Amino acid sequence: METEIGSHFFNLDCYDGIECVRANFKNQHFSKHIHEGYAIGVIEHGAQSFFSQGENHTSGAGSLVIVNADTAHTGGPASENGWGYRAMYPTPELFDDLLSDFTFKSKNAPYFHRPIIDDEKLIKQFNLIFSSLADKPSKLTLETTVYSFFVQLSINSKINSSVIPTKKANKSLLIAKEYIHAYASQEISLENLSRIVGMSKYHLIRQFQASFGLTPHQYQIQSRLQKAKTLLKNGDQPSNVASECGFFDQSHMNNHFKKALGTTPYHYQKRINT
Repeated sequence: METEIGSHFFNLDCYDGIECVRANFKNQHFSKHIHEGYAIGVIEHGAQSFFSQGENHTSGAGSLVIVNADTAHTGGPASENGWGYRAMYPTPELFDDLLSDFTFKSKNAPYFHRPIIDDEKLIKQFNLIFSSLADKPSKLTLETTVYSFFVQLSINSKINSSVIPTKKANKSLLIAKEYIHAYASQEISLENLSRIVGMSKYHLIRQFQASFGLTPHQYQIQSRLQKAKTLLKNGDQPSNVASECGFFDQSHMNNHFKKALGTTPYHYQKRINT
Protein backbone atom coordinates (compact mmCIF):
# COMPACT_ATOMS: atom_id res chain seq x y z
CA MET A 1 0.00 0.00 0.00
CA GLU A 2 1.42 3.37 -1.02
CA THR A 3 2.12 5.82 1.80
CA GLU A 4 -0.19 8.82 1.81
CA ILE A 5 1.73 12.04 1.22
CA GLY A 6 1.03 15.03 3.45
CA SER A 7 0.71 16.03 7.08
CA HIS A 8 -2.23 15.09 9.27
CA PHE A 9 -2.63 17.09 12.47
CA PHE A 10 -4.58 16.04 15.53
CA ASN A 11 -4.75 16.76 19.26
CA LEU A 12 -3.88 14.29 21.99
CA ASP A 13 -6.84 13.97 24.33
CA CYS A 14 -4.88 14.99 27.41
CA TYR A 15 -3.45 18.07 29.07
CA ASP A 16 -5.91 20.34 27.22
CA GLY A 17 -4.83 18.87 23.88
CA ILE A 18 -1.23 18.60 22.70
CA GLU A 19 -0.99 19.25 18.97
CA CYS A 20 0.54 16.32 17.07
CA VAL A 21 1.17 15.34 13.47
CA ARG A 22 1.81 12.27 11.35
CA ALA A 23 3.54 13.21 8.11
CA ASN A 24 5.05 11.71 4.98
CA PHE A 25 6.77 13.80 2.33
CA LYS A 26 8.86 13.25 -0.75
CA ASN A 27 9.52 16.68 -2.23
CA GLN A 28 8.27 19.02 0.50
CA HIS A 29 10.63 21.86 1.39
CA PHE A 30 9.47 23.75 4.47
CA SER A 31 10.16 27.46 4.46
CA LYS A 32 11.85 28.96 7.50
CA HIS A 33 9.20 28.96 10.21
CA ILE A 34 8.62 28.76 13.95
CA HIS A 35 6.30 26.92 16.34
CA GLU A 36 4.84 28.27 19.55
CA GLY A 37 5.75 24.98 21.18
CA TYR A 38 8.68 22.60 20.88
CA ALA A 39 8.73 20.35 17.82
CA ILE A 40 9.59 16.89 19.17
CA GLY A 41 9.47 14.06 16.67
CA VAL A 42 10.88 10.75 15.50
CA ILE A 43 11.85 10.05 11.90
CA GLU A 44 10.02 6.86 10.91
CA HIS A 45 11.58 6.31 7.49
CA GLY A 46 13.92 8.04 5.07
CA ALA A 47 15.98 11.03 6.15
CA GLN A 48 15.42 14.73 6.71
CA SER A 49 17.73 17.69 6.26
CA PHE A 50 16.99 20.82 8.24
CA PHE A 51 18.48 24.09 9.42
CA SER A 52 18.20 24.98 13.10
CA GLN A 53 20.24 26.91 15.67
CA GLY A 54 22.59 28.27 13.02
CA GLU A 55 23.58 24.92 11.48
CA ASN A 56 22.46 22.37 8.90
CA HIS A 57 21.57 18.90 10.20
CA THR A 58 20.55 15.52 8.81
CA SER A 59 18.41 13.07 10.78
CA GLY A 60 17.82 9.49 9.68
CA ALA A 61 15.22 6.88 10.54
CA GLY A 62 14.92 6.29 14.27
CA SER A 63 16.35 9.66 15.29
CA LEU A 64 14.62 11.86 17.85
CA VAL A 65 14.58 15.46 16.64
CA ILE A 66 13.89 18.43 18.91
CA VAL A 67 13.48 22.04 17.80
CA ASN A 68 13.15 24.55 20.63
CA ALA A 69 9.99 26.61 20.89
CA ASP A 70 9.96 29.87 18.91
CA THR A 71 13.11 28.83 17.00
CA ALA A 72 13.35 29.42 13.25
CA HIS A 73 14.04 26.26 11.26
CA THR A 74 13.52 24.63 7.87
CA GLY A 75 13.03 21.07 6.66
CA GLY A 76 13.38 18.99 3.53
CA PRO A 77 14.20 15.52 2.18
CA ALA A 78 17.67 14.05 2.62
CA SER A 79 16.90 10.81 0.77
CA GLU A 80 15.49 10.00 -2.65
CA ASN A 81 12.21 8.70 -1.25
CA GLY A 82 11.70 11.57 1.18
CA TRP A 83 10.92 11.01 4.84
CA GLY A 84 8.15 10.32 7.29
CA TYR A 85 7.81 11.33 10.91
CA ARG A 86 5.45 11.82 13.80
CA ALA A 87 5.77 14.74 16.14
CA MET A 88 4.19 16.64 19.00
CA TYR A 89 4.30 20.33 19.85
CA PRO A 90 4.13 20.80 23.65
CA THR A 91 4.43 24.38 24.87
CA PRO A 92 7.07 25.60 27.34
CA GLU A 93 4.20 26.32 29.74
CA LEU A 94 3.19 22.65 29.65
CA PHE A 95 6.75 21.61 30.52
CA ASP A 96 6.71 24.08 33.42
CA ASP A 97 3.42 22.70 34.71
CA LEU A 98 3.99 18.96 34.25
CA LEU A 99 7.50 18.86 35.68
CA SER A 100 6.92 21.18 38.64
CA ASP A 101 6.11 18.29 41.00
CA PHE A 102 9.16 16.40 39.74
CA THR A 103 11.76 19.16 39.95
CA PHE A 104 10.05 21.32 42.62
CA LYS A 105 10.81 24.33 40.43
CA SER A 106 8.45 26.72 38.67
CA LYS A 107 10.59 27.03 35.53
CA ASN A 108 11.25 23.66 33.91
CA ALA A 109 11.03 24.25 30.16
CA PRO A 110 14.41 23.12 28.79
CA TYR A 111 16.51 24.63 26.04
CA PHE A 112 18.07 21.88 23.93
CA HIS A 113 21.52 22.68 22.60
CA ARG A 114 21.56 19.78 20.13
CA PRO A 115 18.58 19.05 17.87
CA ILE A 116 19.18 15.32 17.36
CA ILE A 117 19.10 12.81 20.22
CA ASP A 118 19.92 9.13 19.72
CA ASP A 119 18.58 7.52 22.88
CA GLU A 120 16.88 4.17 22.37
CA LYS A 121 14.87 4.23 25.60
CA LEU A 122 13.64 7.77 25.03
CA ILE A 123 12.66 7.03 21.43
CA LYS A 124 10.81 3.89 22.55
CA GLN A 125 8.82 5.94 25.07
CA PHE A 126 7.96 8.54 22.44
CA ASN A 127 6.79 5.87 20.00
CA LEU A 128 4.66 4.30 22.74
CA ILE A 129 2.57 7.48 22.93
CA PHE A 130 1.58 7.20 19.27
CA SER A 131 1.28 3.41 19.07
CA SER A 132 -1.05 3.39 22.08
CA LEU A 133 -3.58 5.60 20.27
CA ALA A 134 -4.78 2.64 18.18
CA ASP A 135 -6.18 1.08 21.36
CA LYS A 136 -8.04 4.28 22.30
CA PRO A 137 -6.43 4.56 25.74
CA SER A 138 -8.19 6.17 28.68
CA LYS A 139 -7.26 9.73 29.54
CA LEU A 140 -5.41 8.49 32.63
CA THR A 141 -3.37 6.02 30.58
CA LEU A 142 -2.48 8.59 27.93
CA GLU A 143 -1.57 11.29 30.45
CA THR A 144 0.64 8.83 32.33
CA THR A 145 2.45 7.82 29.13
CA VAL A 146 3.01 11.44 28.08
CA TYR A 147 4.10 12.48 31.57
CA SER A 148 6.58 9.59 31.74
CA PHE A 149 8.10 10.66 28.43
CA PHE A 150 8.51 14.27 29.57
CA VAL A 151 10.16 13.14 32.81
CA GLN A 152 12.50 10.79 30.95
CA LEU A 153 13.30 13.55 28.45
CA SER A 154 14.15 15.85 31.33
CA ILE A 155 16.40 13.24 32.97
CA ASN A 156 18.15 11.94 29.87
CA SER A 157 18.72 15.34 28.32
CA LYS A 158 20.33 17.20 31.20
CA ILE A 159 23.72 17.03 29.48
CA ASN A 160 22.08 18.29 26.29
CA SER A 161 19.87 21.00 27.72
CA SER A 162 19.46 23.79 30.21
CA VAL A 163 16.62 25.98 31.40
CA ILE A 164 15.52 28.29 28.58
CA PRO A 165 18.13 31.06 28.53
CA THR A 166 17.31 34.73 28.73
CA LYS A 167 16.86 36.16 25.26
CA LYS A 168 20.06 37.67 23.93
CA ALA A 169 18.11 40.26 21.97
CA ASN A 170 18.19 43.78 23.35
CA LYS A 171 15.08 45.46 24.71
CA SER A 172 14.35 47.37 21.49
CA LEU A 173 14.27 44.16 19.45
CA LEU A 174 11.99 42.46 21.96
CA ILE A 175 9.64 45.45 21.76
CA ALA A 176 9.66 45.16 17.96
CA LYS A 177 8.90 41.44 18.16
CA GLU A 178 6.06 41.91 20.64
CA TYR A 179 4.61 44.75 18.56
CA ILE A 180 4.64 42.67 15.36
CA HIS A 181 3.01 39.74 17.15
CA ALA A 182 0.32 41.93 18.73
CA TYR A 183 -0.56 43.68 15.46
CA ALA A 184 0.30 40.87 13.04
CA SER A 185 -2.96 41.12 11.10
CA GLN A 186 -2.47 44.83 10.43
CA GLU A 187 -0.22 46.54 7.91
CA ILE A 188 2.97 47.56 9.72
CA SER A 189 5.38 49.90 7.99
CA LEU A 190 9.11 49.51 8.48
CA GLU A 191 9.30 53.26 8.99
CA ASN A 192 6.83 53.18 11.87
CA LEU A 193 8.39 50.09 13.44
CA SER A 194 11.87 51.60 13.38
CA ARG A 195 10.51 54.79 14.95
CA ILE A 196 8.76 52.86 17.74
CA VAL A 197 11.94 51.03 18.77
CA GLY A 198 14.34 53.90 18.06
CA MET A 199 16.52 52.08 15.52
CA SER A 200 17.40 52.73 11.91
CA LYS A 201 15.58 50.55 9.38
CA TYR A 202 18.88 49.00 8.31
CA HIS A 203 19.96 48.00 11.80
CA LEU A 204 16.46 46.87 12.78
CA ILE A 205 16.27 44.36 9.92
CA ARG A 206 19.81 43.06 10.42
CA GLN A 207 19.66 42.76 14.20
CA PHE A 208 16.13 41.35 14.25
CA GLN A 209 17.15 38.56 11.88
CA ALA A 210 20.37 37.91 13.79
CA SER A 211 18.45 37.56 17.07
CA PHE A 212 15.34 35.67 15.95
CA GLY A 213 16.36 33.96 12.71
CA LEU A 214 13.64 35.75 10.73
CA THR A 215 13.22 39.20 9.21
CA PRO A 216 10.44 41.37 10.68
CA HIS A 217 8.23 40.55 7.68
CA GLN A 218 8.87 36.80 8.00
CA TYR A 219 8.03 36.97 11.70
CA GLN A 220 4.80 38.79 10.87
CA ILE A 221 3.81 35.95 8.52
CA GLN A 222 4.54 33.38 11.25
CA SER A 223 2.47 35.36 13.76
CA ARG A 224 -0.39 35.47 11.25
CA LEU A 225 -0.17 31.70 10.79
CA GLN A 226 -0.27 31.14 14.55
CA LYS A 227 -3.39 33.28 14.80
CA ALA A 228 -4.90 31.46 11.80
CA LYS A 229 -4.35 28.08 13.47
CA THR A 230 -6.16 29.28 16.59
CA LEU A 231 -9.15 30.55 14.59
CA LEU A 232 -9.31 27.36 12.52
CA LYS A 233 -9.34 25.29 15.72
CA ASN A 234 -12.25 27.43 16.88
CA GLY A 235 -14.19 26.49 13.75
CA ASP A 236 -13.93 29.73 11.75
CA GLN A 237 -14.25 29.45 7.98
CA PRO A 238 -10.85 29.51 6.19
CA SER A 239 -11.98 32.37 3.93
CA ASN A 240 -12.84 34.50 6.96
CA VAL A 241 -9.64 33.48 8.74
CA ALA A 242 -7.53 34.74 5.84
CA SER A 243 -8.93 38.27 6.01
CA GLU A 244 -9.02 38.26 9.82
CA CYS A 245 -5.31 37.44 9.96
CA GLY A 246 -4.19 39.99 7.40
CA PHE A 247 -3.57 37.76 4.38
CA PHE A 248 -4.38 39.24 0.97
CA ASP A 249 -6.82 36.42 0.23
CA GLN A 250 -7.39 32.73 0.96
CA SER A 251 -4.91 31.67 -1.72
CA HIS A 252 -2.24 33.82 -0.09
CA MET A 253 -2.87 32.15 3.28
CA ASN A 254 -2.96 28.68 1.71
CA ASN A 255 0.44 29.25 0.13
CA HIS A 256 2.14 30.24 3.40
CA PHE A 257 0.27 27.55 5.35
CA LYS A 258 1.48 24.82 3.00
CA LYS A 259 5.09 26.06 3.08
CA ALA A 260 5.20 26.09 6.89
CA LEU A 261 2.93 23.18 7.83
CA GLY A 262 2.79 20.94 4.78
CA THR A 263 -1.00 21.06 4.53
CA THR A 264 -3.82 23.46 3.67
CA PRO A 265 -5.93 25.39 6.20
CA TYR A 266 -8.96 23.32 5.16
CA HIS A 267 -7.29 19.97 5.83
CA TYR A 268 -5.64 21.26 9.01
CA GLN A 269 -9.03 22.31 10.36
CA LYS A 270 -10.71 19.11 9.27
CA ARG A 271 -8.12 16.92 11.01
CA ILE A 272 -7.43 18.96 14.13
CA ASN A 273 -11.12 19.23 15.02
CA THR A 274 -11.91 15.54 14.43
